Parts: sequence; structure tokens; C-alpha cells
Amino acid sequence: MSGRGRFWFVGRRLLQAIPLTLVLLLLVFAMLKVVPGDPALQVAGPRASAATLQAIRVHLGLDQPVWLQFVHYLGRVATGDLGTTATGSTKVSTLIAAGTPVTLVLLAVSTVFTVLIAGATALLAARRPDGLADRLINVVAAFGVGVPTFWLGIVLLAGVALPTGAFPIGGWGDTPATILRAAVLPALALSVSVAPVLMASLRSGIVEARRSEYHAAAQAAGLRGWTLTRRFVLRNAAVPPVSLLAALTTLLLSGAVVVESTFGLPGLGLSLTQAAQNRDFNVIQGLTLVFSLAVVAVNLVGDVLVALLDPRVEV
Repeated sequence: MSGRGRFWFVGRRLLQAIPLTLVLLLLVFAMLKVVPGDPALQVAGPRASAATLQAIRVHLGLDQPVWLQFVHYLGRVATGDLGTTATGSTKVSTLIAAGTPVTLVLLAVSTVFTVLIAGATALLAARRPDGLADRLINVVAAFGVGVPTFWLGIVLLAGVALPTGAFPIGGWGDTPATILRAAVLPALALSVSVAPVLMASLRSGIVEARRSEYHAAAQAAGLRGWTLTRRFVLRNAAVPPVSLLAALTTLLLSGAVVVESTFGLPGLGLSLTQAAQNRDFNVIQGLTLVFSLAVVAVNLVGDVLVALLDPRVEV
């Protein structure tokens, strides 16, 4: 793919993401319209008078047509204004900004674990397809996919963090070293259920690449060992897993809600859980929007990476 082709491909993908983003904004906006309850009553409390409730509705713009409310909502989102929490003491954008670094670190470490686990086991399993190692890895992978994330988190806390003291049983750190220690076990709990899916895709690609004509030609040219694997096996086998990894990242993002609650990490997942418990609809709406946009961004990056890796992709 030429440099100009890459540029137009990325530009076209960005343009395609715009209407999808608008649809997501519409769905998130409509979410509050279908949720039972009166936002004005939530702000003023159950003892508020009818006049007070009406004044709050006017202040919030709830007396305006729905289409006009949506236009105002788009304007607020564009300026980063997602409203305030139910108590009115904190801006939702401030809450999201505080939790985003925690969730990003957790996703980054879990993605690294996922790639390392999937890559190592795929290479081992693909050495002898249907051999002993391949079958054992498939059995363990099936177990990993079926293990509930929250249960594995509890096992890691009880079986690793408490006895060894090497990892904290909850909370977050304030230095790079303590942050990494706090992220290891939650990230491992996230990656165990996702890595087997990526491993299966990568294993199939490796087996297929080793049976290809270009692999035989490379061997005939004298290439051996890691050089052969890196240049002619992994590069070709990695294209479908890269696309799959983008989809799996969305699973990691949804799993972060459970893991952050299990380990007490002050990220976006824990904020969403607490907002659901407190029926704080502004926070739920804001976090849903952030998660949805993150999914769009991750899939966009995945499409671009696949196009860069695979020259056969239509650009």
C-alpha cells in the first residue's frame, strides 16, 4: 500500500466513524428518555413542590422539544459538558477524567498479557498440530474462556495477593511501581478469559502459514529458526488476530467494570457500578458515551493496523 493509499484509507475510515458517532450520541441521549423517573425529582428530592419541579425542568431544558434538547446535548458534549453528578457537587467530566488513567493502564497491561499469553501458547501449540501440547493447551484454553472474571479475581486475591503480600488487595498506587503492582492481578484476571480466543486465531494462522508455498520457498532459500518465523510466519499469521484483538479489547473494556469492582480500582468501571447503584443517570449517560466512543476508536485503529499489515486489503 502506498503512502497516499494509507492516507486516503485512514481518512475514509475517519469519515465513516462520524455518522456512527452521531448514532451513538443519539442512542445515549435517548437512554435517559426511556429510563423511568423524573430528572427534576431526582435533583430536588421527593418533597419538592410542583412549582419547584417545574422550575428545575425549565432550567434543565426539559420543557423544550426533544429534537432541540438533542441539539443542546450535542453542543454540551462538544464542549465537554456532561452535566453533574446527582448530588451536584462534581462534574461528570471531572469524574471521568479522574478514572480514565486507571482504566487505560488496566486495559494496556491486560492487552500486553493477552498478547504474550496468546502468542506463546499459539507458537507452542502450532509446533505439532494435534500433538500432546496442542491438546493440553486447548483444554486449558477452554477452561480459561469459561471462568467468570469476578471469580478468578477473587481467587487471585485469596490465593496470591493475601498469602504473598506481593500485590495489594485493592486500591491504586501513586508511583509507577505501585501502579504496576496494583494492575497486575486485575489485568491477569481480565486477560485469562480473552487470551484463548486470540490464541486459537493465531494458532490457525501459524499452521496455515507454515503449510504455505512462500514458507517452503523461504526454507529452500536457507532461512531457519526465529528469522523464518518472524518474517514469513508471524507477519502473515498476525493479520486476522490483529482485527480480532480490536474486538476483544471491547470485551476487556466491559470486563473492566467487573474487575475494577472486584479489586476496588478507582476507574471508570467502578464509577459506572456506583452510578448504577445510586441511580445517577448523568454519570451513567456520560460513561456510556465514553465507552461507546472508545469502542469506535479501537475498531478504527484495528482496521488501520490490518490495512498496514496486509497489502491485500482494499483501500
